[in-house]
Amino acid sequence: MMHSVQHQRGITLIEILVTVIILSIGFLGLASVQLMGTKNVTNSQYRTVATLYAYDMVERMRANIAGINANSYNNSKTSSATDPNCTTCSFADQADLDVYQWKQMIEAKPTDGGLPGGAGEIEFDSDEETYEITITWNENVQTGRYEQDDSDTEQELVLTVRL
Repeated sequence: MMHSVQHQRGITLIEILVTVIILSIGFLGLASVQLMGTKNVTNSQYRTVATLYAYDMVERMRANIAGINANSYNNSKTSSATDPNCTTCSFADQADLDVYQWKQMIEAKPTDGGLPGGAGEIEFDSDEETYEITITWNENVQTGRYEQDDSDTEQELVLTVRL
């Protein structure tokens, strides 16, 4: 009985093609995970910066007790600053300077340490005798980078303190 030998041609090529497709899908998944990680790191950085700036204002307020007692920090809408080298500044002038500098930090470009679309506000609750420091900014939920478009979501950090 004679057995004929059949040659398999092209099977190895098909196996290699399937392997390449599986590896490609795996690499795309890995790239997606890396992109999501980068986005989350960037958004986490914005939250950290907002927290630092909120506590920075608390420390500025604690250093100016007379300004707190005169309610100089409440609903501050300062658009210009007192001379930072002023040696005879009043407590109200110091409060204006504090708020001005604080808002300048928050509203700076993200590359300069600010928050994208950042804004800050300070309100005094006379019933509770607390200050509410609110910082808002925009996060891009798709890329993690700040680009003004429809995928931006406004984030808010609210710190309530009793001084």
